[in-house]
Amino acid sequence: MKLLKNGMYLILVLLLSTTISCHEDDDMTNTIGGLDFVIATLNADGNRTGVLASTVPGDNRVVYTVDFGATADDDTDVYQTSGPMVIHNYPNETATYTITVTASFPGQEDVSISKEHTVTIVEAPPTGDALTGTWRLAPEAGAIGVGPELDNISWWSNTTDDLTTRACLFDDEYIFGADGSFQNVLGADTWVETWQGAAAEGCGTPVAPHDGTSTATYEYSGSTVTINGVGAYLGLAKAVNGTQLTSPANAPDSVTYMAALSADGLTLELDIEFEDGGHWSFKLVKDAPPAPSALDGTWRLAPEAGALGVGPELDNISWWSNTSDDVTTRACLFDDTYVFNTDGSFQNVVGSETWVETWQGAAAEGCGTPVAPHDGTASATYSYDEAAGTITLNGTGAYLGLAKAVNGTQLTSPADAPDSVTYMAALSEDGNTLELDIEFEDGGHWSFKLVKDVIPEGVEGTWKLAPEAGALGVGPELDNISWWSNTSDDVTTRACLFDDEYIFNTDGSFQNVVGSETWIETWQGAAAEGCGTPVAPHDGTASATYSYDEAAGTITINGTGAYLGLAKAVNGTQLTSPADAPDSVTYMAALSEDGNTLELDIEFEDGGHWSFKLARQ
Repeated sequence: MKLLKNGMYLILVLLLSTTISCHEDDDMTNTIGGLDFVIATLNADGNRTGVLASTVPGDNRVVYTVDFGATADDDTDVYQTSGPMVIHNYPNETATYTITVTASFPGQEDVSISKEHTVTIVEAPPTGDALTGTWRLAPEAGAIGVGPELDNISWWSNTTDDLTTRACLFDDEYIFGADGSFQNVLGADTWVETWQGAAAEGCGTPVAPHDGTSTATYEYSGSTVTINGVGAYLGLAKAVNGTQLTSPANAPDSVTYMAALSADGLTLELDIEFEDGGHWSFKLVKDAPPAPSALDGTWRLAPEAGALGVGPELDNISWWSNTSDDVTTRACLFDDTYVFNTDGSFQNVVGSETWVETWQGAAAEGCGTPVAPHDGTASATYSYDEAAGTITLNGTGAYLGLAKAVNGTQLTSPADAPDSVTYMAALSEDGNTLELDIEFEDGGHWSFKLVKDVIPEGVEGTWKLAPEAGALGVGPELDNISWWSNTSDDVTTRACLFDDEYIFNTDGSFQNVVGSETWIETWQGAAAEGCGTPVAPHDGTASATYSYDEAAGTITINGTGAYLGLAKAVNGTQLTSPADAPDSVTYMAALSEDGNTLELDIEFEDGGHWSFKLARQ
């Protein structure tokens, strides 16, 4: 998993752990045993460092004093804790520090341990630069031209008429990905010339390798752009360093252009010298990102009576409307989602079942397999006119509420699905409720009330293991589950594990809800691993709390027997007995942008890592 949240990388660069041991004999009764601590780097720069200490006895009476060793004259880098991780921000420079942890326990002598820790300032990997986005030739005279020197296009340049006659060239896209990838997107037509085998230059089918199929990357220095990949190019395919191509077979592995980016980042002027001092120049403009729409997001029918209904006029559902019971009996309809994307695309997400009716070929109306083209496969877009109060869906089979309700009629066959449907739309002030109306025939009106899925904040709520392969696994390092991971079949054979709930409450409490059965193993006393009765203290009876540090990317579960994923995976070891359950467990945590997926990692011993993927319920 990539531990990424709102653009922050969580990099674990150092984790040192040792199995806790207890030294007990008659001569050492006044000595704390098993003092150890782990060190973790918690940010992309490399200077935010966390320390988690442990001892025997491991309870909240042990007080740890952590000296991060950054200052000699004051205590600004000295902290005290009873167990949770403490965090310090070192100066933003590479250096080695001595971290010292001192453990204090009533009636016993203090014990200290020190470890060297090197802060290595890391330059975050590029996630894109000023070029990231989609570009095309500027729709103006002189956007492309050639001449005897830099900034001289006296030999030839395009006219304004060329914007039309060469439209197949001016609509070509040059896409710089945030990950350093590059694409030529040409469509069915682009400008082709005789050196590419065309009888005459003009719009035609793209010719390989300059047809957009190249796997390519780019490098941008601020003054040059290099496109790497045979057949990838900017402006004109034939213009390469030192020459002009006379055959597609001669396409080089890379092309470098002189580049000047405007102050607003929306115009890119390029130059390439080809031969005998000749220069091609290209002016590209960046596609502006689409303006955000108030509809952007995921919507579904409101789970209430009257969410859909029909009647003789606007705001009248006297002919029929759903009851509160229908929310359950028609659950396959109420769980359908209508997704308005920021790029203007639209999706019906209906899953394996939705409400189907006799006009779709069903023997009787009820939950059943979606019927094309109303099965969510439509390639669709939407337009929202707030002033006019309308939403138009473009794409055969795209719809809101009920597929049969279209402008001027009700469908009697899926084959009659129109190319577009327009709804009257009223959005609530808070932007979370959308009321729709569509007139179908003879003055009849269908109305639908949709509610927006609100992205939850933090981890509050109920979670389960994601019902998919690889939801839990183990391996030798972070993001590596090569030692073992669950299969898709395990979702069924280990259903008693995949239905366990991990509940983060708003008051800071935490619950494991495992039911009458969960997955138990031999270390818990089972004859063999499998579904069985939960074993204390990992049976859901723990009185527990949690703390989520979004900045540090950690979740700490406090309470003997409380856990996430697997009970045996704890910091620094794997349990061999339920009696050894610690008072708290800290996991590295990455919450997805939509707040519905939580990826966890815990290092147990000898560099081994368990990872868990949880899905919000």
